[in-house]
Amino acid sequence: MQDQASRITYGAMMVALFAILLAMTLYVPLLGLLTLLLVPLPITIYRLRYDRISTLMVAMCTWLITLLIGGLLSIPAAVVLSAVGFVIGDTVRTGKTKLYVYMATGVTLLISLSLLYLGTVWFMKINPIEQLMQQFSAIQQEALVILTGMGNSTRDIERTVAEAFTYYQTIVPSLFILSVFVTAYLFVMPILAVATRLRFEVPKFASFLTMRLPFATVLAYLALLLISILSQPEQGTTFYLMEANAILIFRFLFFLQGLALIYYALRKMKLPMIVNVLATLFAMFLSPFTVMLGVLDIAINIRTWIDKDKRA
Repeated sequence: MQDQASRITYGAMMVALFAILLAMTLYVPLLGLLTLLLVPLPITIYRLRYDRISTLMVAMCTWLITLLIGGLLSIPAAVVLSAVGFVIGDTVRTGKTKLYVYMATGVTLLISLSLLYLGTVWFMKINPIEQLMQQFSAIQQEALVILTGMGNSTRDIERTVAEAFTYYQTIVPSLFILSVFVTAYLFVMPILAVATRLRFEVPKFASFLTMRLPFATVLAYLALLLISILSQPEQGTTFYLMEANAILIFRFLFFLQGLALIYYALRKMKLPMIVNVLATLFAMFLSPFTVMLGVLDIAINIRTWIDKDKRA
């Protein structure tokens, strides 16, 4: 009986905390960007203490309180955020690794947002992708007008601008996937940090400096580039869509690998943290070079050379 009473009391506290964080997210412009990342926290904390069924009941209570705070249109967001909190809490409670927690959160967020998109199209007759494509077309026409006014060849400009905007429209799926997993990381890190402060046992990531992708990723990337060069797929085809998105995702992974290598070298040189910040800016500005560093680090293990130089 006492356990049941404590479940209800603690659940009411978590629902109240969820309501406060959600209200701050909706109605406090700048602070809301930070509190958004903590909205799933009450569900995570509750799941770390109690079973799945009780946690789901608390999550449904948060949907009801969301109806009062933000109206009917806010409920889908509350469902997504509570699902994220549940998955983080459940994977930590069952002893999964931090990478597993992160990947599960990313997949949950991806599926939830995809279902939210389908619901928006079916029930509200609003297609965000079509609206984005229309904005692309409007920007393309504005770019043509500006460049034509500078006295350049109209035919060359139209072809160049059309190819550029077709490429950007093509990579929308991979940009969406990458942004979802970046967002998942931004959810996982502060929530687990708070859980650690509350004395819950949470897993830890290995240091970013030790990041090392499998050698197979280099082989797959090179094979993809070779196929792309030999086949020369036409823009707008399904194969071009798949190839462009796959290459973008690979380059993002190799960019992270190259950035980890840069941080590793700076750590060995014992330089101040401000150098890491400047190096990150340069790495983003010179992203093709950073990607190449990442590929070389996987292929020939540049870190062993850095370690040999330090020992010498």
